[in-house]
Amino acid sequence: MRIVIFTDLDGSLLNHDDYDYAAAVPTLARIRAGNISLVIATSKTRREVQSLQAEMGIGGPFIVENGGGIFFRDSPGVRRRWDGEKSGAYNVVRLGAAYRDIRDFFARMSSLYKIRGFGDMTIAEIAEMTGLSESEAERARQREFTEPFLAEDEQDIPEMERLARLEGFKITKGGRFYHLIGGGQDKGLAVKKCIEIYRRNETRSPWVTVGVGDSENDLPMLRQVDIPVLIPRPRKGWLNIELPGLVRAEETGSRGWNSAVGCVLDNLEEGYFSGKAFSCP
Repeated sequence: MRIVIFTDLDGSLLNHDDYDYAAAVPTLARIRAGNISLVIATSKTRREVQSLQAEMGIGGPFIVENGGGIFFRDSPGVRRRWDGEKSGAYNVVRLGAAYRDIRDFFARMSSLYKIRGFGDMTIAEIAEMTGLSESEAERARQREFTEPFLAEDEQDIPEMERLARLEGFKITKGGRFYHLIGGGQDKGLAVKKCIEIYRRNETRSPWVTVGVGDSENDLPMLRQVDIPVLIPRPRKGWLNIELPGLVRAEETGSRGWNSAVGCVLDNLEEGYFSGKAFSCP
């Protein structure tokens, strides 16, 4: 069986408040040992994900900036069809708008509304606002497809969304920030494209896809997978959604991720896709 797990980071694999993933180490080790693909799908940047993958000891494709781009690392001696363009050691499938175009439109919006994006902030400000170290904040500021931002008055968001749609952009909500993104991207579209590329290059079957997230911007991803997993948010609980086969983690952050994903893998090992009832606490 080919298992591919798509996972959000902040508030899911990483704790919301301290970005720690120590509680998820047992299931991460199980994923590595079982040759299961773990595809990060995040609002974070390419540089942030590269750093985190190296720290966790995982490789494989990853999706950045709310579906703005999919990065597949080249495998020496292995010929694959990626549908992307070369960028260093990666083949990149670009689904999002160019950052310069995002910033141009954001600058026009900021003349009408009280908003501040990462491009307006210093590294020290981003670090203070997010709880990241300054080196981590620097990687977070290296945007390619999207602009995270704060709005002084959230009642302005619906009108900003309307203006964004007229210009071919859209606004989505993450755990801490709003994000101005291209109108032709979201995590769901990126996951769908990633699965298509996987299937084209690998013939193993049956396929099972799992998606793990906690926020509104994760919903398109959760709708694309066979087994959606919802992590509760600190002090807010679960998003108010219903999806077929939805698994609700009992705890927040990496603890909830570890137990829920571990339970999904238990069920798959016991033959969930062979007719047995699927059950996770």
